[in-house]
Amino acid sequence: MLPQWFVAMGPVAWPLLACSVLVLVFAVERLVLFSQLSLCSRAQEKQLLTLCQSARFAQAQLPTRSWAKGVALLLAHRQLAQAQREEVLGCWLMEERQRQTRHLRLLQLLGVLAPMLGLLGTVLGMLDMFADIATTDKPVTPALLADGLWQALYTTAWGMLIAVPALGVGQGFSLWSNLYLDRLQALLNRCQLALAGLSLDLSSKPVAVETPAPVVPGKVATA
Repeated sequence: MLPQWFVAMGPVAWPLLACSVLVLVFAVERLVLFSQLSLCSRAQEKQLLTLCQSARFAQAQLPTRSWAKGVALLLAHRQLAQAQREEVLGCWLMEERQRQTRHLRLLQLLGVLAPMLGLLGTVLGMLDMFADIATTDKPVTPALLADGLWQALYTTAWGMLIAVPALGVGQGFSLWSNLYLDRLQALLNRCQLALAGLSLDLSSKPVAVETPAPVVPGKVATA
């Protein structure tokens, strides 16, 4: 037996129920995924860059984290040219972005559809209310109107309750993914520089480059 409040919402009750279930399932699934993401700490990043600069790759103990997969992929292809390594990392970052943003567009779509379905239910409920008022011979009282409007507006309220968390979760996880991937890409770029013997640390000593002595006209070097 269905509850009275569910029956009062009319034909849009089932679509709204389906939207609420989908939002809950996708939100929990994305929450589990993003809870497993972690960024490289400053100490880990410093140690990793030091090992890359000194070519001691065997000592690099990478944890089983998502960011470590990109670093391991870079080290596994360190013998390739820089352009080829960047192509490999670009493909991996694209796959990682797709993995993180999966179902987020659907969550945002549900957040847009839910209030529209609620508004449709409200309009249909008001049409039924005025149709019942037109066929009755009793005087129209404020209590009669309030009862019909309450049932009609219930679907709008339910649609808004679905839309707010759906849009919030979709936008929030999308922002989280962008920030995470930006920091991950910065880490991989620093590792690329470390493999080439370069560093962004201003405190490190620059590599001395020998410049040839200027040639003075009219003087010939003697053996």
